[in-house]
Amino acid sequence: MVVPAESWRALTDTDGDTVGWQFQRPGLAARAVPFGLVAAVATVSVLVPDGDVRSWPEYLSSVALLFVCAGAFLLPWQRLPAWTPVLVPLLYAGSVLELILASGVTSGVGLVLLVPLIWSVLFHRRWESLCVVAAVVGVQAVSSLAQSTPGDVVARRVLLWSVLGVLIAVAAHGLRDRVRRSLVANAALQREVRELSLARERDRIANELRESVVRRIFEAGLDLQSAAAMIGEGPAQTRLMQGVAELDEVIRALRESVFHLDDGVGSAIGAPERPAPDDC
Repeated sequence: MVVPAESWRALTDTDGDTVGWQFQRPGLAARAVPFGLVAAVATVSVLVPDGDVRSWPEYLSSVALLFVCAGAFLLPWQRLPAWTPVLVPLLYAGSVLELILASGVTSGVGLVLLVPLIWSVLFHRRWESLCVVAAVVGVQAVSSLAQSTPGDVVARRVLLWSVLGVLIAVAAHGLRDRVRRSLVANAALQREVRELSLARERDRIANELRESVVRRIFEAGLDLQSAAAMIGEGPAQTRLMQGVAELDEVIRALRESVFHLDDGVGSAIGAPERPAPDDC
């Protein structure tokens, strides 16, 4: 069964330890609908074309268990113990068992046992997947014994389903781990790219400040200082020199705000004998 692309984030979500997260949160429809469709098709298929139902009580029990599983999406999971989510795929396996018993081993619906197995390995923890593998093997054993299957066939089915279940569980959880590591590495790379872009933007702003803003402020300070020298001592000169000091503080603040711009610009433009630098 192919997992929808939008579900991969849910598969590898680091918050996967939240109780019942498999049955809630964004992307729920993409996770649940494919599995629900398989269950519905399998349940309806035994009714057509001629009807393979041999035991209606067991068939109805299978349908009832499916509805119970569907009700899991309405439960208040935040109030339930952490181990309760595993009950849903286990009930799903029980529904398949009832369906097999209702239609017979030869009906072909036994393949639906892969549904709870795949669900668990995709959206549950490792120990939960092992529980479902054990349940799947148990379903094969019980359904085979109930149909008076020869012992060697039962043993073969148990062995093959055990190997298949463990293989799927190990492979799927390994894939989830690799995808999770890949997402973490990708997030780290994106952070580095953002930091590099920010550093380049700051350098660009710093260069523009040095080439235009800071130089103009410096030149304006020199002009004010020259004007103050021309008018001589007095209140006007004092006001002009205060303006020069304010411009000096503006230059210092600009330098410090963008990576502490280099000291090419004089920190004090109040010294009359200091010429304008070549590189501000």
